[in-house]
Amino acid sequence: MVKAVLNYKVRIERMENKRWVKRIFEWNLSESLWEKICWGHARKLKIQKTVCVRIGRTMDDWLFRGHGGKGMEWDCNKWKKEIEKLTKEYGLNKWKHSMNGKTTLTWYASKNVPRFEVFYDGSFGSQLLFAVRCKALSVNRRTWRWNEGNTRLCLQCNRGVEETVEHLVLECSKYEQEQESLMDVGHEQCGENKWNARCVEEDSGMRYLVGLDEECNMTVVDAMKDFLVYAWNKRQGG
Repeated sequence: MVKAVLNYKVRIERMENKRWVKRIFEWNLSESLWEKICWGHARKLKIQKTVCVRIGRTMDDWLFRGHGGKGMEWDCNKWKKEIEKLTKEYGLNKWKHSMNGKTTLTWYASKNVPRFEVFYDGSFGSQLLFAVRCKALSVNRRTWRWNEGNTRLCLQCNRGVEETVEHLVLECSKYEQEQESLMDVGHEQCGENKWNARCVEEDSGMRYLVGLDEECNMTVVDAMKDFLVYAWNKRQGG
């Protein structure tokens, strides 16, 4: 929507004065809601404007101007590419800013750009994986306010620690067999030195296991999905 509005404004700027669209736009400029919306979009993308003073007009017209005063001589295709680039930059910055301060998105915020993920295939494992990546899995640390025992502690291993996503995947003795299988895949795919280095990182290698690391390994992610299905079914008593 933003790109369509701004690209159409560029087209109007370059139309001949005899065109009806151009004449109607200029006649209604002072009352035009569309013009106000258009300038609002332009400000978001930090597109500057040049005022065109015309004698006898109640409101001055304006033209797009890019950073550094450029753009007045650009054609529609050049502006279309510029608007596309600025829109992507604005969207990416807004996406990153929206995750600031949200503890559940600590791992997810490490992504450089949002993208299509092939491992979301509609399976139960991919649903659990999505919840883990966002730290939204329904473990007791998250659901203690409304679960039966009103407790944050893990009831599967009785070690007296909170049941977090990290605890379920890496520490809980209830899923020891499944954890060993998962770690074997990670070690095999990553190599001993890299795997050992990941295990001592702040996230204990969790970002790598859930596919949020720069080196996303599909074999590891598939193993993680399998682990989550087995572990969650065991947790639910299945």
